[in-house]
Amino acid sequence: MKIEKKILWAISLSALSLCTYNQPVLASDTDVEILNYVEDQRHEARDKEKNRAINEFKAELDAQYEKEGIVIQNPQEAPIIFEGNDIMYDSVTGEVYGKGNVKITQNYSRMTTEDANGNLNTGDVDIPVHAHVMQVANPTLDINSEKIKYNYNEKTGVMNNVKGRVDNRYVSGEQVEFYPDYYIIYNGTMTRCPAKKPDYCLTAEKIEIYPDDHMVAYNAKFLIKGQVIYQTDEYSTKIGTNSDGKNQWIPLRIRINDDDGLSIGYKLDAPLMDNVKAYADLKYTTKHDMRNIYGVAWNNAGSTFKIENGKYEDDDDRWLEKNIAYVYNYGSRIGDTPLSFNLYNEYGLWEENNIKSWHREHNLSLHHDPINLDTEGKFRLFPSIGYRLVYEDYDDSNYNSLYYDVTLLGELTDRLVAYTGYHYSRVSAENTLFQYGLEDYSKKVSAGLSYTIDDKNRFVVATGYDASDQLRLRDLDYYWYHDWHCVETELKYEQKKDKWSLHFNFLNF
Repeated sequence: MKIEKKILWAISLSALSLCTYNQPVLASDTDVEILNYVEDQRHEARDKEKNRAINEFKAELDAQYEKEGIVIQNPQEAPIIFEGNDIMYDSVTGEVYGKGNVKITQNYSRMTTEDANGNLNTGDVDIPVHAHVMQVANPTLDINSEKIKYNYNEKTGVMNNVKGRVDNRYVSGEQVEFYPDYYIIYNGTMTRCPAKKPDYCLTAEKIEIYPDDHMVAYNAKFLIKGQVIYQTDEYSTKIGTNSDGKNQWIPLRIRINDDDGLSIGYKLDAPLMDNVKAYADLKYTTKHDMRNIYGVAWNNAGSTFKIENGKYEDDDDRWLEKNIAYVYNYGSRIGDTPLSFNLYNEYGLWEENNIKSWHREHNLSLHHDPINLDTEGKFRLFPSIGYRLVYEDYDDSNYNSLYYDVTLLGELTDRLVAYTGYHYSRVSAENTLFQYGLEDYSKKVSAGLSYTIDDKNRFVVATGYDASDQLRLRDLDYYWYHDWHCVETELKYEQKKDKWSLHFNFLNF
């Protein structure tokens, strides 16, 4: 990763994109999920536009550079400018000292303090007192610290008592350690809420952040109005360009629909040893009582092996009970190519509609990164292909299925986003022993539109057509999304099934 010579260089949590597939997922019949990450990106962009202090800072630097005739061709080679009431510099040793209203500027990054010293030859900077740091982009910074030690050459450093804004999150921490490819926040907090006492936040003893890859928070707690609503020994989520938009919600789920009534879901996990944890996915419904999942999982270097049992529900409200299931999954990118693959294997005792069978499944899939069809990346193509082998001992049946998907996503205007896709699978809910997690029909055309009304409201229409039956309309769904600050509600009406549902999604803290 290339890093500019700046005091702060790597705090980036906000860019969003679709990730590569890493395990079988249950999508809706209309593929409406693909619209969500576009809305996340736009939400980030709107937040950045509201950052008045950063915009004023950029305008100030633009005017200064123009006045002084400074032209920056390569940001990594931009000069470091020391300004202050009293500046001393030794051109032989490289040592530099600054007292009184000291400004250390490089490119579009600036530190302001009353006392600073360093060495331009070794790249060291030492600020023993309070400092304010601003940076225009990559990432956007507006933070305060009580003490800083940083080395430009080694790209390592330490900052104490940090508080302020990083991109579109407000952060604080007793100490931040910087390394070339990652950084660590100790006893820190994160939130999107700008209030002095935020309505919601994430706190953790230690937060490891690998820009544009993933973040891990240890002994993490999620708070709303000061009350802990979820906590876990280890919380991991994809971030930046590796984010898929699906990790934006904490593991607390509240839903009301016609099939389950009121349902409340909550995830618990506890580490047992290195790379091994026990977990429970608890779910209470007013119509079905408790529907829980329990398991033990091992994770290492892209591989996952887990043993679990419980009751599972797919997007079509179909329930499946796994008396026992052994699952192995491995996924990886193929070298430096835009391709990634995933291998999923499962053996277990399944039960659905009073039919019980030992189920054996092998699933190999290949995915291509999104393909930009224009220079601005407004139109993107998402292709994938795979092969699935299933054996059921109940009736000694085999299901061998080629499947492939291609979806076109287009941002037509600032408010309007559209998608259409074609999906083929030889096996569907129409021709298998178990229907759980399968498409209702083998050849599907999906299409949808999302219209952003304002910063708080969005309306979506999503459809699914049976391509093997003269494009008969099988699904017609309407969505209304509303942002209540720390909770988003999703109101859904499925016209073809005459079903209503209301979801409460808790925001990424």
